[in-house]
This record gives sequence, structure tokens and C-alpha cells, in this order.
Amino acid sequence: MSKKVVTRRELLDRWRGIEEEDEDDDIASVDSLKRHRFRQLKEEWSCSQFHQNYIFPISTFSDAFNYLIFMPQENHIWCGSWDLMGPLLETFYNYFKDDRTDSPLKLLLDRTSREMRQCTQCICQYHQAQELYSTEYDPTSIGPLLEVLRTLDEERISQHLKEINNRLRCGDYDIVHGSGEIVGVMFEVFPFTLLPPSNA
Repeated sequence: MSKKVVTRRELLDRWRGIEEEDEDDDIASVDSLKRHRFRQLKEEWSCSQFHQNYIFPISTFSDAFNYLIFMPQENHIWCGSWDLMGPLLETFYNYFKDDRTDSPLKLLLDRTSREMRQCTQCICQYHQAQELYSTEYDPTSIGPLLEVLRTLDEERISQHLKEINNRLRCGDYDIVHGSGEIVGVMFEVFPFTLLPPSNA
């Protein structure tokens, strides 16, 4: 039995419905049953769908993860689908607890990391989404997520710089065609202060 492919519009409509329920109920002041229902709606939007024959998800991803991970390679996730990717940032809170190398979180991070190596618009959209989280949510509740994202950013940029340096050292770096990588990494490091102040 084939699974229906979900469109971007359907995913956005689902997310708007979740946000409207949040706004209608003022989730911070409602009882625990409504808070549980709100969390459940968010999980249904972004977490694994279980096939009826499996006790646990075996390589089945949620519709949102599937849509983003498998969209055509020429379409960058942060450029064209920032409105879907932004809400999924919340799921990265559990990134380091996920041991699977082929998990939706790891696949999504791998793809967005590759895209951000060449695209300053992706970098801008990503950091704007982080800024939105830090301004819209209570710092005590969102702080742990932002710390995970910052750690992932530092690891991603450090790895990219090491690869560029290794290629330069070995004489394998094409300055003409690879300059976009250097521009991208510098663009991310300086405007978004991903280096300690003493190194900036």
C-alpha cells in the first residue's frame, strides 16, 4: 500500500492549525490536558508515523521530515522551505540523544549543512529562525535548544574550515570554483558571531 505524498501546502496548513490552537488557548495558562494535546499535535506534525505492522519506526519519517529531506536537490531547504524547517528546529533538542546515523534529524542536518556551505541566503534564513526562537520564547525553556544548535553550528563550521584547510595544504583547492565556500563560511562566522569575541 503506497503512502500519500504530502504537499508543502498541506504541511503549512497543519502547522497553522497547531499555532491557532496555541493562540486560542493561550497554552501557558491552560490545564495540563490541553498542554498535552498541544504537544501531541506538534509531535504528529513533526515526529515519526508508525506503520501498523511495526512496533517502532523502521526508516519511516514524518511527513515534514520526508518532504524536506527528499525535496529536489536544486531546492535548498532554508531558501525555499524556511517556513517548514523553522518549526522543525525544535526537534533538534534531542539531536545528541539520537544514536542512529540515518535518523531524520541527522539526514536533515547533513543536507542543510551541505546547502549552507554555498548559500548565504540559507545561512540568513537559518540564523533568523534561531533569532526568532530566542526572542519569542522564554529563555529558560528555549535555552537548552539554542545551546544544542550553537554546538552543532560550531562543529559544522569547524569541520568545514578543516576540510578547506586540508584541500589548500594538499593543493586540491580550486580557488576560482571554491570561493563560494570561503565566502559562505566567512559570512556565517562574522555576522553571526560564531567565533569567540577574542577571535572575531
